[in-house]
Amino acid sequence: MDFHWVDVFATGPLSGNPLVVATADAMPSAARMQALAAEFGVSETVFAEPGDPPRLRIFTPTAEIPMAGHPLVGTAWVLRRIGWIAGDGVLAAPGGEVAVAADDHGARMTRPHPVAQGHADAHALALLLGADAAGGAPIWHAGLPQAMLEVHDLDVLAPDHDGLRALGEEEGWAGVSAYVLRPSGADGPDRDEEGSPTAEVRHFAGPIGIPEDPVTGSAAAALGACLAARGTLGRGPHRRLTVMQGRGMGRPGRVDVVVDIGADGPTAVTVGGAVVPVATGAIGPGGLAG
Repeated sequence: MDFHWVDVFATGPLSGNPLVVATADAMPSAARMQALAAEFGVSETVFAEPGDPPRLRIFTPTAEIPMAGHPLVGTAWVLRRIGWIAGDGVLAAPGGEVAVAADDHGARMTRPHPVAQGHADAHALALLLGADAAGGAPIWHAGLPQAMLEVHDLDVLAPDHDGLRALGEEEGWAGVSAYVLRPSGADGPDRDEEGSPTAEVRHFAGPIGIPEDPVTGSAAAALGACLAARGTLGRGPHRRLTVMQGRGMGRPGRVDVVVDIGADGPTAVTVGGAVVPVATGAIGPGGLAG
């Protein structure tokens, strides 16, 4: 089994969110894949086998998950590079088939029908994050259910990771994004030169075994859908948001989000960004045995 280590949603070398994509003619057992994901230790490891479309399984260091943004974006780039898919393609994740597109520089994925799923307890979230919250805590699903809480200052957060994990398990969300929103043209270190609003984010995903994630595609998609439905991203059928994440972890990343809007709200959301290769190698017999 070969593996490909890449940085997804990167802003340069050794930035963004690390991902391992392991490829083979047939996948090992689920227990072995989980053990390998723990061994690699990055937020997600993808196992892929060829097919039409290629079939994927996605693991955090502690759990298998049905869908996620940065694994699908990074896997699309890797599979194009090794010739498994063309520039446009489809990947079969456990949570469903997803349309992807990749080129030499990066990739993107489109998730249809993002949906609102109620609200998390904003007061409890604010206490667990050590945050001065600016509003409610809607939950949106664009691959995984994600809660969102607008705050005044990301740098002062002091998250209670055990408490966040327990609350997420109780309320049914995979992670929470604390974010600060800057309108188009606003000054600041993460200002988007192309004119779309920018959200600076910290994301905590204790319920799926990731205390803090460097850059999170499914959460960026959920935030984009939420803000577009609220009318925060302007008008028109295609509404854009730039998500900047990972600065405080030393892994700055950027996600470009486009939300398609219909008469009844968001109909699809696309997330994309740059992918930078880090390493390739092979998993030996000892890693696959058992």
